Amino acid sequence: MRWRARSRPSPRATPARTPVLPVTVPGFTAEPGRALTPADAHRVLLHCALDAAGIRLTEADRQAVDDIAALDFRAVNSVIGWLAATPLRG
Repeated sequence: MRWRARSRPSPRATPARTPVLPVTVPGFTAEPGRALTPADAHRVLLHCALDAAGIRLTEADRQAVDDIAALDFRAVNSVIGWLAATPLRG
């Protein structure tokens, strides 16, 4: 898996602990110990990328996210890369 980041941390830097953040994905409820289907995992990744880009979704957008999530990881990863390359909205 290859992720594109805006900046890369120094390899010598002590890794920071990432706080657990609540992720709300419309129409999706994760249960502890339950394996995610590829489409569910893609949906979560897409919602995280959209949230990081500051994009609020309409109902039509949510349907588009569901359609994109059904694609293979390579296509989903490309969309996530495009979102990461866009300027942050605020």
